[in-house]
Amino acid sequence: MSIGTAGADHVLAEARRWLGPANDPDDLQDFADLTPWTFTRMQDAARTRARSNGGLVVASGGTTGAPKLTVMAPNLGVPRLLPHWRPLGAGDVLLNLFSPGRMWGAQYFYNALSGYCQSTVAPIGSLAPKDVAEWAPTLAGLGVNAIAGAPNAVARFAEAVSANGVDLDVRTIIWAGEPMTPARSTVIHEAFPEAGLWGNYGSIETFVIGVNRPGCRTDVFHLLPDQLLEPEDEGALLSRVGEGWPAPAVRFRLGDRVEPMTCPCADGHAFRVVGRVDDQFKLCGVMLRAGDILERAVTIPGVREAQLLLYCDPADPAAVTSLQLHYTEAEREAHGVRSELVRRTDGLDILDLSVPDTVSVKRVAVLERSPRTDKVLPVLWRDALDPPNHGGHS
Repeated sequence: MSIGTAGADHVLAEARRWLGPANDPDDLQDFADLTPWTFTRMQDAARTRARSNGGLVVASGGTTGAPKLTVMAPNLGVPRLLPHWRPLGAGDVLLNLFSPGRMWGAQYFYNALSGYCQSTVAPIGSLAPKDVAEWAPTLAGLGVNAIAGAPNAVARFAEAVSANGVDLDVRTIIWAGEPMTPARSTVIHEAFPEAGLWGNYGSIETFVIGVNRPGCRTDVFHLLPDQLLEPEDEGALLSRVGEGWPAPAVRFRLGDRVEPMTCPCADGHAFRVVGRVDDQFKLCGVMLRAGDILERAVTIPGVREAQLLLYCDPADPAAVTSLQLHYTEAEREAHGVRSELVRRTDGLDILDLSVPDTVSVKRVAVLERSPRTDKVLPVLWRDALDPPNHGGHS
């Protein structure tokens, strides 16, 4: 079941627009003739457009390998977005917690969003909790009433605000890049009880695809008009028609699996991100998905954030020999979290009966974050020769 307002005929017409001079548009007569675009094909189209209209280069990766560069429209698609999702207005002051530098696109995007909304932006980047008290007078003096950041970064900022007695009248929280879990939402609303949550979903190759507004479930997004999402197990296919998008797309395969949903707000074309395509692994003959384990972990009472460590055979990196869940929380003991996780997760219950030592849980002070984006890394891969510390899991 496809999601969206763009029909097959519209997508066919869009595909014909991007055919090179050596191709005959009459060769595309049916939707089934449309071969999904690769990232290289998308970038060829984006660079072609940039030669006439200009472009902005953004990057993903670069922490452990070469950066992946993407050419976006100079306005990053903000004018097309605003009729359907406008979290800011004239006079608002946005604190942008997304990391700056090295062409990281989120910083640019929220600066541009603020400008098009006639708001003021303070592009400070991530603030460590110990720095919040020092910056508090400056932020209060600026009149900050909106915050943009990854949910874990906004939650850490909110905790520091509460701990230091900082008074900020925040009415808008803009979030993206990772799930807005119930625990993160609770922490944010304890510090900013009047704040509405405005989320969006996209990728570095496409920027915003769908949006989430106050009144929506925080795990549901609404597809922007003139797009089509085709859910597939190999990754959803995204198509866009018309002008004004940050990047063109004709059946471009995303790295996420999605499924149609309904939302309490009653707006249509809703979907949920089920998980990454590449998050499936086998442990002792049992097939598991990292996303499923993490999704269930953060619903356990007392668990705020979670991260999965997968230990692999060095001779066969695809062979996972054990897993350990790290979580942050002040009081809940690891053995209780493990019992709940096993009970709630298909597959882990089987492993618990046959090879219980392959599944462990550990409470930690902090989870490992990307030094580039400050997002919590959902999965960490480790060498099985460096066994997990099972402290307190049973």
